[in-house]
Amino acid sequence: MPHLTPRKPLERCAFRCLSFRVTASGRPLSAALELKLPAGKVIRVVGPAKVEVVSGRLLAVGSRYTAGSSFVVHRLRSYSAKALEPTRLRVLLGREAKVEEASPSEEVVDAWLSIAEQLIPSCRNSPCRILVVGPPESGKTTIVAFLANYARELGLRVSVVEGDVGQEDLLVPATVALAEVSKPILWLRELEPLSFRFVGCISPQHCFTESIVAVKDLVDEAVARGFSVVVVNTDGWVGSLSGIEHKLALARWIKPTHIVTLSEDLYEVFSRSYGNLCKVLHAPRPPAPRERSREERRELRVQAYRKYIGRGRVRTLKLFNLSVLSLGALVGRKLNLDEIRKQFNLPSEVLGSLLYVSKVLDTYYLVERGDSSSLRDATVGTGVQVLSVECLRGLLVGILDCRMRDVGVGTIVNVDFSTGDIAVQTPWEGEVCGLILGKVKLSESLEEVGGRVRCSQ
Repeated sequence: MPHLTPRKPLERCAFRCLSFRVTASGRPLSAALELKLPAGKVIRVVGPAKVEVVSGRLLAVGSRYTAGSSFVVHRLRSYSAKALEPTRLRVLLGREAKVEEASPSEEVVDAWLSIAEQLIPSCRNSPCRILVVGPPESGKTTIVAFLANYARELGLRVSVVEGDVGQEDLLVPATVALAEVSKPILWLRELEPLSFRFVGCISPQHCFTESIVAVKDLVDEAVARGFSVVVVNTDGWVGSLSGIEHKLALARWIKPTHIVTLSEDLYEVFSRSYGNLCKVLHAPRPPAPRERSREERRELRVQAYRKYIGRGRVRTLKLFNLSVLSLGALVGRKLNLDEIRKQFNLPSEVLGSLLYVSKVLDTYYLVERGDSSSLRDATVGTGVQVLSVECLRGLLVGILDCRMRDVGVGTIVNVDFSTGDIAVQTPWEGEVCGLILGKVKLSESLEEVGGRVRCSQ
């Protein structure tokens, strides 16, 4: 139900209900409110909601909204907004949305504004690389947008690098991407990617090095493109020593001019590690961020897959004319039937279940027609990896052009070893010279299947 929740009496604010919609059963659906704020008043809007500025000026996520402007808050997001002068708003609240007064003692708008005022003006003289680190649901994405918006309003060319492979807002999960901020934004999902790198996993601990190299590559590209400000968002893997090591290594290679932490513990670590090398600042966390459940996170990933891959078509490519960046069956030397007979003492019926056999060093990769337990039993302990075509179906892949540039992402629909054809669903229509096999598998409806995928046993 849409509702207004004051944390204390709103004696200095005026609210008026303009309209109230209900379903046929009488269940509240939406409400339109008129809200008058004195200068300095801070409110928090929990989506889904649309905020229209009727008069005055409002600061939201680093952008200043004036009369006639508006912004939309997604149902999984919440944001604070501060009246810079006496301001009148019209707020349309969707189901479960709310507006509440924020306590001055707990709100972070002024603190974040102070941080932006400290670091952004210096970016006029030389490019700034701003690294944002923090725990999950600590406000990382919001402060990235805040800093980017603030810098854009100062007339600087601004870009963001989305480095969270698990919640990729700019393209799809398992990638990191670069985008320009040329308009006010609340969420990075409002941007279009300029460039991306396929990493192949949705948990950085499973692609430690790849995720660091990918982010560094995009930060360097952003500077080469002439952006004055590059703000880097990161994943929330900071709750273990390995996660801290990952973020310290990331900072080592992207060489930030500024590091912004959303945890006092992280501030201490980065101050000791990088305090003499760059400016390290601590940003307070929002008091009540809109925490997303595991199911909501998965839903957002599915939406990203469907938005990008779902609009593509199935392309049939010649597998053995492509470069395949993955250690396994598709990169080994193909063995003929005589070589297989010499190496393995297999019954004829088991031998007949093989579709393809290859060898990498001392390891043999056997691709079978189905789930043949007899094949696995016959080859156990002999340096053999057994996999099926079914394991490859739905595998997320990165697409490279002939200059080894990341140009697309897709999923494997089928592999026909008899013809050498591989079918890939992707929106990329240009040349394909290489594939990078990922560790994520999707169903036909583009939902994630299980955890990290290893197409071998």
